[in-house]
Amino acid sequence: MTGSTQNIYHRKLSAPKGFSMQRMLVLLAISLALGLIVFLLWKMLRNPLETGLHVIRLEQIDSAAKADIELNQQILRARLALESGARELELARERFDVTQNSLRSGQAGLGGLNADIDEALAHYGEQASEKLSLLNEYSARLARLAQYFSVMRVAGISVLNVPEVNSSERLRKNIMAMLQGATAYSIQSAPDNAYLLDELYAEVSAATEQLASDAARGALGHLLETVTLLRQSRDDLQKLISQFDQIATGPSLQTLQYTYENHFQGLQNTASRYRQTLAVYAVALLLAFGLIAVRLRSSFSALDSANNELQDTNSNLEQIVDKRTQALSRALDDLKMQQGQLIQSEKMASLGQMVAGVAHEINTPLGYASSNVEIIRESMQGMGQEVDAESLEEFDVLLADVEYGLNQISELVMSLKDFSRVDRSQSQLFDLNAGIDTALKICNSQLKDGINVDRNFADLPEISCAPSQLNQVFLNLINNAAQAMDGRGLIQITTRQVGENVEVAIRDNGSGMDQDTQAHIFEPFFTTKAVGKGTGLGLSIVFRIIEDHGGTITVESELGMGTEFVVRLPIKNLAKVADVTPADDVVLLGE
Repeated sequence: MTGSTQNIYHRKLSAPKGFSMQRMLVLLAISLALGLIVFLLWKMLRNPLETGLHVIRLEQIDSAAKADIELNQQILRARLALESGARELELARERFDVTQNSLRSGQAGLGGLNADIDEALAHYGEQASEKLSLLNEYSARLARLAQYFSVMRVAGISVLNVPEVNSSERLRKNIMAMLQGATAYSIQSAPDNAYLLDELYAEVSAATEQLASDAARGALGHLLETVTLLRQSRDDLQKLISQFDQIATGPSLQTLQYTYENHFQGLQNTASRYRQTLAVYAVALLLAFGLIAVRLRSSFSALDSANNELQDTNSNLEQIVDKRTQALSRALDDLKMQQGQLIQSEKMASLGQMVAGVAHEINTPLGYASSNVEIIRESMQGMGQEVDAESLEEFDVLLADVEYGLNQISELVMSLKDFSRVDRSQSQLFDLNAGIDTALKICNSQLKDGINVDRNFADLPEISCAPSQLNQVFLNLINNAAQAMDGRGLIQITTRQVGENVEVAIRDNGSGMDQDTQAHIFEPFFTTKAVGKGTGLGLSIVFRIIEDHGGTITVESELGMGTEFVVRLPIKNLAKVADVTPADDVVLLGE
């Protein structure tokens, strides 16, 4: 170790205690400054929240005031409409109950803000409870009045139908006038109405004694009794109405509103003081930062002089950097290995799906081939030694069906073998139309039952490429289109030659993608599927394969309208196609 380096280490070790204390003081000062800023900002940010709650609370108070006015109106209207007034009164009562409860509960409730508001809210609650309690008795007496009114009408009709009463013109007119007076008194119990009703009641009552029939006297007596009960019930109801006037829910609600508005104004004043404090504090911090900047400038000058001494320690630092670089290199290798394992896992899962599709397609022709062979066997056993020409013709037909089914199996297997193309992973001449047909045969199990394929193939020249890799691209895009349509729709595949390039357009009318999804679909590990349904590697590998072939791939999509992928490849591929291993030729499905 050189003498300069020893001096540096000596200075570092000679005063660690003072340096640590200074650093702690600096950290403490910074923490206090940041804490004060956070506190002031929190106090300021509460103001918009309080403003929003303030609007809601004023709306609740206004709703409570309107509900109180409506309830008072319905109390007066209920006695004017005995049949329908009770229902409207009950609705007004429910609205009043809901609004006065909303003032006490919920995030926008007034309870718990301060003692004055709680006292005003409690006083209003007592008034509201007293009003609701009195309203119960009022509703009961109103129902009783409506009942007496209905009984009076029935009794009046019964009396007027009595022949002896109906034959007396004066008595009939007095009874009808008494019924009208009782109805008017039920609506408005004025002194004039009461005086007129008393006169009519006395005349009808005096006429009762002059009736000869017991039935007529009994009916008229029942009517007079009903009128008396109706009048008493109306007088009791009027007393309750006067009690309602003594319950001051309106002034109590105004007092509550005034108390709350004073509370909110105090919050606004407090927030204004905090804003002023924050402005002053910001100016003070700027001045402090200016002083710190001057101090740092002098410190940097001292560090520049010390930097010459620290240059002798560069060799040690370079060793540390080399060690860190080696560690990062190992970590990068591990990451690449894990990525390869993810890709391999996805390929194995896709291989299982592909094999299942192939097995499904093979079972269909094998089924009727086996059935036809069984029929031939049974027919041969029943014919014995003689075979006529018609039977021989039937055997020919059956054997032709068997041969057709076996040819289908052979064609499918050859398509699968032609699709993987392990022996042709390097650049060769390739017919894109044939490759697309091969991909359609491989994924036929996913395309039937509702998915139609429209082929618009142009005459294309053979291009120089890695056939297995392009087969992987087409199968991936076709399967993505099928999955986007959820088992029903149309896939349009169009090929064309554009100058020195060929294009393959694969369009579906499925669910489509938004702009944000289109911007990320070619990124590794990006997927819109649920966890465990896809790794997000399929389209990224498709993009890599097209790029390795010197081509481009673009996408156009709209939510609900479908998606179109356009692959453009050069006819004479000048780009170097990446070598792949047989494992890389396995198709990635469902990305």
